[in-house]
Amino acid sequence: MRVLDPQSALLTTSEVHQFLSQHPPRPPPRKIGSYRQVNLKDYERVRDDFEHYVTNTVPFILNYPPPETFIKNVVPRLCAFGLTKTEALVLINLGLGLPRGQQLATDENAPEERVNGEGDDINDDGVGADGVDGQIAAEGEEEPPESDDRQFLSLVIEEMEERFSGEEGEAQVQQILETMREEYNRAHATHASANGDTKMNEG
Repeated sequence: MRVLDPQSALLTTSEVHQFLSQHPPRPPPRKIGSYRQVNLKDYERVRDDFEHYVTNTVPFILNYPPPETFIKNVVPRLCAFGLTKTEALVLINLGLGLPRGQQLATDENAPEERVNGEGDDINDDGVGADGVDGQIAAEGEEEPPESDDRQFLSLVIEEMEERFSGEEGEAQVQQILETMREEYNRAHATHASANGDTKMNEG
């Protein structure tokens, strides 16, 4: 037997998560006679470690559309830019070009800084005691997510500067991120439409 495409069996984190979610662990079998029970501790540990990784490291994949629509369509489009399948899957795992929720988490935590009188040196007009308005942090504002994603791409795509050189290459890099967003939004819309049709038929 000859392996024609060694990358054909690669899966994204989203696909693994979907599979495990749809296939909960089996209850331990009852011991019957001299039949040796199957030890599922290692399997359960792998599941727990994976869930911990998803929850604490890449929670944004929980909001991914179903892999059968998103990944099936986005991978061929990414490969059309000359990316390998491995590179395309890493982009998906990292959520490059997609909403990952870091800014939302930061915004939700921001009001807590003034609890118990903290931040009282700022008046209602947003001016501090030293007469400087509340724009001090503006000098160190974080760059847009696209800029961060652009930097990550150079770590994911091997020899990116050589493969995507010049203005044309830079345009292709931006198109890669745009393609991720387009297929992500399209897959969400398709899934929402399908769910709506199902609910209408059930009603």
